[in-house]
Parts: sequence; C-alpha cells; structure tokens
Amino acid sequence: MTELATLDLRRLYLFLDFDGTLVDLAPTPDAIHVPDDLPTLLAGLHDRTQGRLAIVSGREVAQIAHFLPTFPGAIYGAHGAESRVDGIDRPHPLAGSATVAAVQAAAADLVATEPALLLERKKTGAVVHYRAAPTKGPAVRAALSDMIAGHPDLVLHASKMAWEIRPADASKAGAVQALMDGQPDDVRPVVIGDDTTDEEAMEVAQTMNGICIRVGEGDTIAPHRLDAPSDVHALLRRWAVQP
Repeated sequence: MTELATLDLRRLYLFLDFDGTLVDLAPTPDAIHVPDDLPTLLAGLHDRTQGRLAIVSGREVAQIAHFLPTFPGAIYGAHGAESRVDGIDRPHPLAGSATVAAVQAAAADLVATEPALLLERKKTGAVVHYRAAPTKGPAVRAALSDMIAGHPDLVLHASKMAWEIRPADASKAGAVQALMDGQPDDVRPVVIGDDTTDEEAMEVAQTMNGICIRVGEGDTIAPHRLDAPSDVHALLRRWAVQP
C-alpha cells in the first residue's frame, strides 16, 4: 500500500471497475450498496487528476449513472460496448438489435428451466448468473455457446459466477486504449479491478508502463493486490489527500 500511495496522482489516469472494486459484490446486481462518501471521494479524485478518472464496468452506463449520479468522469459500460465521455453517450451498433433480442429470448428460456439462475438483460447482450446454483456453470456455458454459434458478432465471456454474451468488438482493454490515446507520454494508466474481464484492461495498461491492481482472490497479471473494496477506498483516500 505504501508504494502505491506515494504515486504522483497528477501523472496517473485512473481506470476503476465498479462491482467488487468500488462496491462489494452482492447476491443480485441491484442489491449492491454504494458507500455514502464514495461520490465525494470520486469527485475529489477527478479534480486531482485533472479529469483523468474513468469507471470501466460490465454494467451499462445508465446503471453506473443511477448509482453514481454525480460522477464527473468518463464511463465505459457493458465491458466497453458503450460509453459516456464529456456528457456524450456512444451506444454500440448492436444495442437493441434483433440479434440481441434473439439471444435474450433463448437465454430467458434457459433460465426458466432453473429457478436458481438469474438473467440480466443488457442492450448489447445477456448475462446468466449462476451464483445461487454453482454447479450449473458448465451447463450454462454450453447452452450460451450454442446460442451464439450463428452470431460471429457476439462472444461468450466469463465473469464471477456468470457467463455473459457481449459484442465481439467490446472490451475493457479497448476502453483503456481509447481514453489513453492523446494523453501525454508521462501519464500512466492505473487499472484496478477484481474480475477476469479486468485482466484484458491490465494487459494493455502494462504496455503503457501502467500500474495494475487486483482486488480480491484469483489469478492475475497484476503485481499489486488489495483484499477488498474497503482497501481500494483507503488507497483512493490517500491519493485524494496528497499534498
């Protein structure tokens, strides 16, 4: 923590995951709790970094904006499939398409056969959560793989206790690359995340002399690790009060 806390915030671009990083994971996506001081903390970091602060999440932009309505930084949602930068929304071409509707309908049929499964619909895809039925993971993966077999513009991606169908050209790595383009050479990306989807963002950050921090357990390429969102908050607070 000491090594990380002494980094010069003026030369960093912060890329923060949301679930499992800024907020604790919950049994369902809607059940998370946003700490009361988090919006103020993020606003202060946005000022200290001269606007170099982004949330890059699997959630949709609208969901992040719902939980953090005053967040002033860039938001990349649905694993980079959509964004809100400088107040401008950029949806993905597949958002609301017949292709997405078809896989969502098939996923709904799958979930209907197992009450413990949970379907999360997104404009650009679908997520089937199996946290309440851990043994169903392989079967969910196989079924969703079959659903997208005829859709080369969609891919299946692993998340924590979930499998997600998303656009093939969407990634958190792409979000980091897009926001780092045009930054001064001495600005380093900092990626903080807890999931397999954050590893791709860490990979591209490392090509830019970036700093990668894994939250919680799991295999990672990150050289730094924090145990929980509370530890992330502690680090962010130390950055926020730098002289």
